[in-house]
Amino acid sequence: MMRRYRARAILATGLTVCGLTGCSIKSETAPSRFYMLRPIQEEAEPTSAAAADGPTLLLGPLEIPAYLDRPQIVTRAPGAEVKLSEFERWAEPLRDNIARVLADNLATLVPAPRVSARRTIQPKDPDLRVAVELIRLDGSLGGNVVLDARWSLFGEDPDRALETDRIRIERPTSGADYSSFVEALSLALADFSRALAAPIRRLVPR
Repeated sequence: MMRRYRARAILATGLTVCGLTGCSIKSETAPSRFYMLRPIQEEAEPTSAAAADGPTLLLGPLEIPAYLDRPQIVTRAPGAEVKLSEFERWAEPLRDNIARVLADNLATLVPAPRVSARRTIQPKDPDLRVAVELIRLDGSLGGNVVLDARWSLFGEDPDRALETDRIRIERPTSGADYSSFVEALSLALADFSRALAAPIRRLVPR
């Protein structure tokens, strides 16, 4: 009984002191940081009069793996482990960010009058369509990032691909921080966009 009484007395004394001095217990967490992929930093190729009347281009559908479809930035660890950063996050849904960056890149690289991106095929489809399935878009901090994707180019027949291929791209990161990691992902998307632009150029009047 005496021990219980002393423990209660000590606890009550501590609470009284905190009340008099204004001390408090705070739960502090690190602030979240938000990132976005960026399009290529190049001047758009001038559109000729022939290209201005040429086919329009749609990027879509674009599929990304479920493990990437989340706010947290995903990185690779040794072996089969992946890591989700609690405080390093995407500023918007990653699929939307990738689609817009690829569309912007193709608009810069291909002399087409209009390049757009949307989730599903609409009744009025454009003349050319690029379907993309991203299998992997990740990497390790301070190491390499990897883009692995399948793509298909369609014309008037939505069920018959004019051309299809799979491509794997690796880019080194310039540092072990998340800004360098996201920049390397943007550069990998730029390389992928140039690979997509090559077959499209052959079908667009110049």
